[in-house]
Order: sequence, then structure tokens, then C-alpha cells
Amino acid sequence: TLWAWGHNGYGPLGLGDAVSRSSPVQVGTDTTWVQAAVLGNHSLALQSNGTLWAWGKNTRGQLGLGDTVDRSSPVQVGSLVAWTSIVLSSSGANNQHSLAIQSNGTLWAWGYNVTLGQLGLGNAVDRSSPVQVGALTTWTSVSGGRTHTLALRRT
Repeated sequence: TLWAWGHNGYGPLGLGDAVSRSSPVQVGTDTTWVQAAVLGNHSLALQSNGTLWAWGKNTRGQLGLGDTVDRSSPVQVGSLVAWTSIVLSSSGANNQHSLAIQSNGTLWAWGYNVTLGQLGLGNAVDRSSPVQVGALTTWTSVSGGRTHTLALRRT
């Protein structure tokens, strides 16, 4: 099960509202969550079936849902069931990009990218849906800071 508490402006707790909590509260009723990451004011989580879910602040498309609408409850990102890893760390409260790896070893990025290029797509254009980073299929882990990204891959 997935549990959340703390500041809930923009809905990053995934509880369907923007009310902060000082004690753990279960997020929905699903019992298949396997990984979760908090990235500033938005959250990502994986379920055991390989689906990716996002919620919270979305001003730069960092939820990967194809728009910039904030969400206060988990929403599935696309229809793929191939996600195996999401970013595990971030720095700064304004992290506005997201990163994930699929089971085929491809790396995906979305969200804020203007002028900094932290999505690794060779340009400075925001993306509101996941975009594959290059053509490599050997990525094993990824981590994103406020304005940069690091990733490991097999050689």
C-alpha cells in the first residue's frame, strides 16, 4: 500500500485534495505499489503490473499526462505496462521534470527543459508527455536534480 503525509499544496500526496496531513494516510486502496518518488511538488509511483502513475503540480508537464493541469489523485501515465524504474532522488522544491526507465532499457524524460536541457533531448523544449532519450537500450538507473540529470547504463 502507498501512504502519504505532509504539505499537500497542488496535491502531491495523492489524496484527492490539497489538505496537508500530519500523520500517514493511505493513498487509495491499491495494494500493488512497488516504487514511489517525490519530486518537489509532484509524485510518481509504479505498480507491480508495470504501470506508471503521477499526481501533483503540473505547470511544466512534469506529470507526463500531455497537459499542464494539476492533479490531486494518481493518474496513469499513458497505457504502457513496461515501466520498471522511476527517478529516486531530486534536489530543490522546484524540480519540474520527471525520468523513468522501461523494461526494455530505454530512458524517458518529460517536463521542464527550457534553456537547461536537463531532459537530454538535445534541445530546450518542455515536454508534457514522456519522450525517449536517444536510442540506447542499456539504461539501468536514473536520478534527477533541479536542473540536471544523471543516469547509469550497461556497456
